[in-house]
Amino acid sequence: MASYIKTTLLYFLGFFPCFIFSQELEIYGIVTDIENQALPGVTISIKGTNQGTLTDLDGRYSIKTSAGSILVFSYMGMTTEEKEVKDQTNLNIILKEDSQSLDEVVVTFKVPLIEADKGKLTFNLKNSALTTGQTALDMLKKLPGVSVNQNDNILFRGASGINVMIDGKMTYLSGSQLSNLLKGMSAEDINKIELITSPTAEFDAAGNSGIINIIPIKKLKKGYAVDLRTTLSKGEYWMTNQNISASLRTKKINLYGSLDYNTPHKFFQSKSGNSINEGRNTFRLNRKNEKTYKIKYYTWRLGTDWQFLPKHNLGVSYHGYLDDFKSFNYSTVNKVDHSGELQSYILSDNNIIEPYHYDAISIRYTFDIDSLGKKITADANYTSYRNYSDGLLKTDNYDANQNKQNTDILKSHQPGFVEIISAQADADLPFKEYSIKTGVKYAEVENDNQYRFDSFQQGKYVKIKDLSNHFKYKERIAAAYLLGSKKINKTTIDAGLRLEYTRAEGYTVKERIANEWEYTKLFPSLSIGQIINEDHKMDFSLSRRINRPSYSDLNPVRWYNDQYFYFSGNPNLVPELAWIYSLTYSLKNKYIFSAIYNQSLNFINRRLSIDNNGTTIKSQSDNFGNRHRFDFTVSTPFKLYPFWDILFFSDISYTTYPISELSGEKKLSKWAATLMLQQDISLPNDYKINLSAKWFSSELLGIYSSQPAGYVDFGIKKSFFNKNLVAQFTISDIFNTNRYQAYSLSDIIDYRYNDKPDSRRFGLTLLYHLGGNLVKEKSGKTDEQKRL
Repeated sequence: MASYIKTTLLYFLGFFPCFIFSQELEIYGIVTDIENQALPGVTISIKGTNQGTLTDLDGRYSIKTSAGSILVFSYMGMTTEEKEVKDQTNLNIILKEDSQSLDEVVVTFKVPLIEADKGKLTFNLKNSALTTGQTALDMLKKLPGVSVNQNDNILFRGASGINVMIDGKMTYLSGSQLSNLLKGMSAEDINKIELITSPTAEFDAAGNSGIINIIPIKKLKKGYAVDLRTTLSKGEYWMTNQNISASLRTKKINLYGSLDYNTPHKFFQSKSGNSINEGRNTFRLNRKNEKTYKIKYYTWRLGTDWQFLPKHNLGVSYHGYLDDFKSFNYSTVNKVDHSGELQSYILSDNNIIEPYHYDAISIRYTFDIDSLGKKITADANYTSYRNYSDGLLKTDNYDANQNKQNTDILKSHQPGFVEIISAQADADLPFKEYSIKTGVKYAEVENDNQYRFDSFQQGKYVKIKDLSNHFKYKERIAAAYLLGSKKINKTTIDAGLRLEYTRAEGYTVKERIANEWEYTKLFPSLSIGQIINEDHKMDFSLSRRINRPSYSDLNPVRWYNDQYFYFSGNPNLVPELAWIYSLTYSLKNKYIFSAIYNQSLNFINRRLSIDNNGTTIKSQSDNFGNRHRFDFTVSTPFKLYPFWDILFFSDISYTTYPISELSGEKKLSKWAATLMLQQDISLPNDYKINLSAKWFSSELLGIYSSQPAGYVDFGIKKSFFNKNLVAQFTISDIFNTNRYQAYSLSDIIDYRYNDKPDSRRFGLTLLYHLGGNLVKEKSGKTDEQKRL
């Protein structure tokens, strides 16, 4: 494998020659006001072209151009400055207040759908016409390399070891808990999504496949703003999303809040089957399922930012939601012999009522040391996550002649409680020749799940002692990191080291089984960016990562699909460690080619086994040994016509790891491909059309080999009344082709499934914006606005 990787990387380097153009310059600097306050969101364009950029939250910018060109600096309420580029590389600009110009600056260049930099791909979704009626979880499915299986587990490049952040903050949730959080977040509130394949030391080391960072849309203008949004969509069921959000920004204080009601109902039809042994006989189980999820989300957000002293800011935010979740699963399982003759069958109803409660409070303090970007931040966060799960599984057993034999009733009560406390402090210290980032962090997570199963016997419910238990889990992580950056001519180097101490304790009360993990590990990171000339840029990055077993994967509680199939946690899981290497080449700032290699130790994924009764399948996470995966990705945008942009994205991958078989271990290996085509069409009268297609081949998913599938989405967007009213119509999965199909590659069990969700959906959204300036825009923006 090592020789294969070496040969492929040499081929990658040799395939893209570098052409030198000596006139190219990279200009960088900071834009401030006359009071030396940094200005975020300043438009910087190259005069006479449609190329440009924006200053970041610290007022810094970087743009590539040639000597003799003119840079134009524009900002609402400020004078416009023009500067000719000579032979300098550093250009700091001071903008002055223009009392006669308070209209919002119109950015004349188009933000690309995908941007690449230092092991990170950024997908800009703010202007997408495909977000109507979609949740954040739905949008992740549309990104290359990302998939969400039928159980709403997020996979990135075929693995579940992904750390999802929202606006740069860890969620600390996984599995169904994480998917529930993302289902309560509307895709229309997302500005962009970052896929960070090789994170630096400043990020938590969790996430072997990398990090997904979801960045919401933020409003920066002073004054008041009110947005009213209504969405109606139709899949198998009618769904609605109603939202009101408001903000008030003055010189010193910013207030904001939102209230959201969402009903992302789902419907699944599935077929599955497997063999079982009863005595010396082998039978086949053929299963048909219909799953209905009725979901009502109530989400609310409140927050304030206060500049209580010059350069000192304090922010407090609260995010809460209630998920009124109900699921109904109707299942038919036929047991047939080797000749296909029916022996018996069962009809089961599995109804679950599972309300989720989520409350998160965050406090953030920022001290802006100077206008060059030096600052110190401190964060404290508390999250409480509670779900109260009550289920009733009723199973009617019939013989081959359709005579009812008996009825089994299984009642479950599985409440879960998660508390998360975290605190961190960071210092960002840019200097003239180099910059330093450093910080410390402490996080503590506690999970408590006391679950009980009862069977109905002689007119009353009786506790099943073998299935009832109490699981506790506590995890503490202390971390410190140091990251240094330096630019040498056209080379940028970022090198960092993160130290993490972890202590985790899992305790199964009834059996008094205690599993403890305590370790201290180093997580280095390195990123090297090389600008070869105006058209050619290369980035290399590497980082060490860890995928700690989630508490849901460790919890031995059972979740029954029917009496022949259930999910369960595995208290014996051990952490998965990985090295990630990434090499990216950018041509003309448009065409992006990447080679990524991931080497994981103790790879975690789902495994199937036969329960002790010999007839029931148990699905649980397990360690698979070492996993190697190589990805080669290509992103190529084209302009078919001035109004018609096309983006083609492809990912070719090779994966190998071992699985268990009756005769020992078997090594799986497979090539796979993902193809995505997106088209953006701008029509007269401010119409925007988006047509997106995604196809993925067969690939390895734990012990499974999936089947190829794909889908096509369509969206159209139109603005009215000076862009204060936006109407958007979307059709997801136009041809109703998306499905989940896979079969087991292990001879321990021959399970296969074919699941079809109601993925073809129609959605219509109306968004109306009210806003105005309550306070005259003064020179610069307040410090709290730089963070938001």
